Amino acid sequence: MQPSPYTPGEIARAVPGRALQLAEMDERLSVLVDLRRLVGRIRVDHAARGFGKTSLLREYQRRAALRGARTVWVTAGETHGLVAQIAEELRHVADEADRAALLRTIESLQLSVGIPGVATATTTLRSPEPRAGTDSAPAGARAFESVIRAAAEDQPLVILVDEIQSADPEGLRILVYAWQHLQAEGADVPAAVFAAGLPNAPETIAGVVTFSERLAYRPLGPLHRDAEEVALIGPARVLGVDWTPDAVDRALAIAQGYPYSVQLIADASWAAAGRPDPGAVIDLPAVERGHRAMQADLDALFRARWAACSPSERRLLTAMAGLGDGPTPRAAIAEALGTGSNQLSTPRARLIDKGLVQPAERGSLEFTIPGFAAFVRNIGS
Repeated sequence: MQPSPYTPGEIARAVPGRALQLAEMDERLSVLVDLRRLVGRIRVDHAARGFGKTSLLREYQRRAALRGARTVWVTAGETHGLVAQIAEELRHVADEADRAALLRTIESLQLSVGIPGVATATTTLRSPEPRAGTDSAPAGARAFESVIRAAAEDQPLVILVDEIQSADPEGLRILVYAWQHLQAEGADVPAAVFAAGLPNAPETIAGVVTFSERLAYRPLGPLHRDAEEVALIGPARVLGVDWTPDAVDRALAIAQGYPYSVQLIADASWAAAGRPDPGAVIDLPAVERGHRAMQADLDALFRARWAACSPSERRLLTAMAGLGDGPTPRAAIAEALGTGSNQLSTPRARLIDKGLVQPAERGSLEFTIPGFAAFVRNIGS
């Protein structure tokens, strides 16, 4: 018996199907490390939950570290704010040689945006509390720019921000304004920011800063067939186990390109096959047994997501599910609900925040998790 090599709900050990994203990352690392220049646009990969955003961001971090960059990871949404999070992590990773200079710039940042005790290990950081009628972002951006310059003085710097849509507005403004200054005045500063967020991240950032076009937004879509096969077959072959062709076809038909479902059906099939030893094969009956076990897990997930929805959100989901499994025009949803498209804005935004739906082409919405539409229809039947 061998433990499962699959990782549903965990950071993936590999990110098959993201060759384009990784190639773009490598190109930016060349600018950063080889040319010692600023990566001028903040990159934001965005998708619904379960599409592997965090795993991709961790792969960016791994590659940056291998190229000799200093990396800082933060998950936005902490009570003390984005700027304080980054400053604190920079303090932790600073080498003794540049710690004094860096801490001086962090203390200046502290004075500019009201973050108490950044330079001490014993004090809790918190987000700034601007005075009424004032905006601390311009001064904070200049101070934060100085922090970036000091942190990247002797070693290229990569800042990675997960869940960027949850960042406090003041912290987002300071980060983006600071990068605008660097684009204009700091092309020789070897620093970069890579972020990941939900599909509403572009809208959220655009609502905070007026020039969000300076950020590079990149949507993550479903996996293509060849990438799904790599994710399914590759980990098993490392352990000396194969999949039969019909088992592969059935597993991928169940997953429908959704990365989390690929990992889930693979893991369930591995267990159903008895956690096979080297030389064994995962066949179609094992996949069918795994599908039943996987469906129980998905139903529990679906019930929890459904229970967390408000009545208006449930009505929107029910209308979508009644119109099919694919992308659904907002006008058709509004017609099914007997309301106007504008009335969908609030429940739509909340459902995107919860990772249940995502924008599709031409003003449509679609479910993010394969099988959720059928679950909703069954709830209503």
